Amino acid sequence: MTVRDVLITRVHDAQGVPVSAPPSAMPEPVEPLWAVSAEGHQSLTVHPFTEALDVALTWAGESGGEIYRRDRPGDAAALYKAAW
Repeated sequence: MTVRDVLITRVHDAQGVPVSAPPSAMPEPVEPLWAVSAEGHQSLTVHPFTEALDVALTWAGESGGEIYRRDRPGDAAALYKAAW
């Protein structure tokens, strides 16, 4: 990643349970909350993923960077590729 890139990270489920919590602590079904961060922007936490992606697309368009996604805090971020 470079300073121009945008990162979308799944941080909590909709009930506020951290993603790192054991599966037994998470109620079913859950909709995760996503943090969107980029250089020069204040980090946002949004729901659902499509809203996070909208923000990331705007920011990446402004900076000329790429969008990266991380499904669990601490995991390596991967270049986001939409399934067509």
